[in-house]
Amino acid sequence: MKKGIFVYPRYTALKSDNAFAWLHDEASLRGLSLEICFEEDCIIEYGEKTSISFGGRNMDDVSFVVMRTYNERISRYYEEKPGVYVVNSAEPMCVSKDKLLTHQVLHESGIPTPHTVYAPGAGYESISGILGKKRFLVKQINGSKGENIFLVEDSAQFDDAVLLLGKECIFQEFIDESYGRDIRVWVIGGQCVGSVLRYSESSFLSNFSQGGKFAAIDIDDEASDLAVRAAAAVGLDFAGVDLLFCNGGYSVCEVNGNAGFRTISKSSEVSIPRCLFGFIASVV
Repeated sequence: MKKGIFVYPRYTALKSDNAFAWLHDEASLRGLSLEICFEEDCIIEYGEKTSISFGGRNMDDVSFVVMRTYNERISRYYEEKPGVYVVNSAEPMCVSKDKLLTHQVLHESGIPTPHTVYAPGAGYESISGILGKKRFLVKQINGSKGENIFLVEDSAQFDDAVLLLGKECIFQEFIDESYGRDIRVWVIGGQCVGSVLRYSESSFLSNFSQGGKFAAIDIDDEASDLAVRAAAAVGLDFAGVDLLFCNGGYSVCEVNGNAGFRTISKSSEVSIPRCLFGFIASVV
């Protein structure tokens, strides 16, 4: 039986709805043995011999590692070990965490994205002139879960957002057609395995973590192809791709390398862990 680990930050264990038992069950169905490890318990040694342990237990003898945290050191340790499959590997995870780098690689791959600007010294009038709109988004570069995103319409709102986020933020076109709604698509091993419509009746943000609602949907070939291309461009084997409605089609808002998967399981019979372990089993 192939052995692997899921690496999480410690706070995940304190959540009443953590998915650890679910993950163990789904891994077992695919003939895989699974351990849950926490990055805070990690010790990596480089000396006469190299080793890695979590909570005093050596974890060198594994076939796969699933990173549920953005710890580049742990990822790269395992990536250097022959015969160990890491999902997702360090470089794609770094790109997906950085919204500006994500839009850079998507743009270079010819994938439609909202007009995005990085200008750490610019003011409201300059940015609104570049974007051609008085209303636009200010986003934290490495934010997630819909946090630290502001819709601004004047210089006072702009200054407040930049003061809060600091200069390491991006400015992005706001697409009115997608106000309060988007599509989250899960891509595993180059295949779309599920999707939900996320929507809000009270906010421009549709994220479930920000109070949005969701419903499982079937997406068309255009959306499916776009999500697969976006995940591939960033280099992710496991991704949550967020699509905005734009000009009768779609635009890629974000590509998440550490995507949650509860919404689709609550609204359909799709099990993202089952799909993920199925793919892992085919690799290892």
